[in-house]
Amino acid sequence: MKYLALTLNIMRKRWLFHVILVIELAALLILTNVMTATVNSKTMLLEPYRALMNEKGAVVQVENLMIMEECTNEEIRPFLKTYPDLKGIISFLEKRLAGQVKIHYTEHINFFQPVGPHSVMFHDKGETPYYYLLDRDILDKMQLPLSCGHWPCGERNAAGEAEIVISGGTDAHLNDVYDTPAGKIRVVGILTDNTYRPIGSNIDRSDMTEEVDRDSIFNYILPFDSQTNLGGPFAIASKDAFSENQEGYEIIPDTIWFVTYGNDISEEDFNANTDYLNTVGTVQYGETLATLAEESQRKINDIYYRMMPMIITAVIMVLLGFIGSAAISAVRQIRTFGIFYLCGCRKKDCISILAAETAIILLCSLLAAGIGLFILQQNHFDYLIGMTFGVMNVVISLLLVLLLFVLSMILPFGIIKTSSPILTLKERV
Repeated sequence: MKYLALTLNIMRKRWLFHVILVIELAALLILTNVMTATVNSKTMLLEPYRALMNEKGAVVQVENLMIMEECTNEEIRPFLKTYPDLKGIISFLEKRLAGQVKIHYTEHINFFQPVGPHSVMFHDKGETPYYYLLDRDILDKMQLPLSCGHWPCGERNAAGEAEIVISGGTDAHLNDVYDTPAGKIRVVGILTDNTYRPIGSNIDRSDMTEEVDRDSIFNYILPFDSQTNLGGPFAIASKDAFSENQEGYEIIPDTIWFVTYGNDISEEDFNANTDYLNTVGTVQYGETLATLAEESQRKINDIYYRMMPMIITAVIMVLLGFIGSAAISAVRQIRTFGIFYLCGCRKKDCISILAAETAIILLCSLLAAGIGLFILQQNHFDYLIGMTFGVMNVVISLLLVLLLFVLSMILPFGIIKTSSPILTLKERV
């Protein structure tokens, strides 16, 4: 602290130079954080399904079952006589297909009357949000950012309430409790305005090239912004927190199913299962859970491939400029340090003054970068780009700042250590 006033006085004389440095460093930090936040977002969405995609199997879309006349499979048609019995079909397929078959799917609650939280969005104002009911192993790994509260537990809490987190665009508040035909429901968390819908019945292939691109997990997880989206709000809860169909509501499987065959299945049985699933719904040609995992990871790697060269170039340019400016600053202040030396300062005190100057520049850069990222969020650029900020942003920012600090002090340290204050003053006289 004893060097702070002296350092600030030195910096004040060259304030424009230091402002330019702060802007350059802040731009570098913003660019690095954008890449990190984009990777965070993709990794966050992939992680709950990573273990599932390590198994052998395929994804089948069965929305055609909801239009009963479109199904030509005679073994399935009995389940569609009056209303699509999707759970009956799931049980049948788990017994009918070869291998250790398990079908993983999201459910949703259909309340016969609007109850609980209500939408306040213009196009569906007053309606009940869409409830995603997830398997516990998926729910526990999901880490969608919350604006407040906590993630729901996997079963009813000690008060017998089903816990939900809910998106923006509703009249719900944290810790609101609602009486519904499915029992009491408590809002334990509210998602940020910019978030994602879990896998249910949604899919987006708008950015895919026909017969070239394969599905990734990100085709099934759609972004949601309560300020701009046309899709209504939603809630997320555990399947285990809700009983089967009761009076006043029903629980219905969504139409995207992840079907695992067991890792011991033969190639012949694998292909036979996939062919059969194509008579029930749609399996994208040549795609499996393995290709889904590969394509998902490729999407994440593409972020590095696209942005890393730009970031490395920016780091090198800013680093060279910052190191050079620190060295120039040390050279220019040699005479000043010589005077300090005659007044009782030691060389390590002079180095401390330069270190304080560098640290102040870097701290101001961190602050400016934080303000810049906040402005990006306030203008919904995080939604448009697909960014999620987390602990990794803090870690990488601090590591980058530490690297810049250490490297920028090498030349000034050498200049001060090898200089002779007395000779310097004699030369300047």
